[in-house]
Amino acid sequence: MDLWEKYKNESDQTICIIGILILSAKICIADGHFSQFEKDEILKILPHDPRQREILINILNEAIADKNDVEYHAHRIKKFINDNQDFLEFIVAVLYRLGHSDHVYSKEEDIEIRRVASVFGIKKSLIQILKENLMQFLNKKVSAVNA
Repeated sequence: MDLWEKYKNESDQTICIIGILILSAKICIADGHFSQFEKDEILKILPHDPRQREILINILNEAIADKNDVEYHAHRIKKFINDNQDFLEFIVAVLYRLGHSDHVYSKEEDIEIRRVASVFGIKKSLIQILKENLMQFLNKKVSAVNA
């Protein structure tokens, strides 16, 4: 069953979270593996109660098994969000962060993120800006931890 069809009766907030979970899973498996560390990073990004963790993991597993590609899901999210560009840019920034979470940023992950950004209408220069802003943020976090 199509994941979007399965969850179509959920709240708008839940559907947005499901969309981010699906895209995150698709990005993380692009390099051929999806580690527990990557799953944990996805769950850290999305606010949830501890009792919801298993539900989110099940959705991630459904996304991994799903045969539709990342563009299909990006189109579904874009249609649902009704071109809220700020939120679409946020999703791309989240995907970029996840692509770096295991400290291995593969070419395959980059290609998939660019495909999502293209569907969302985000230009390459904007992706570069998002990457730079995110890297600055991450570097500050690392500096704070090392201090």
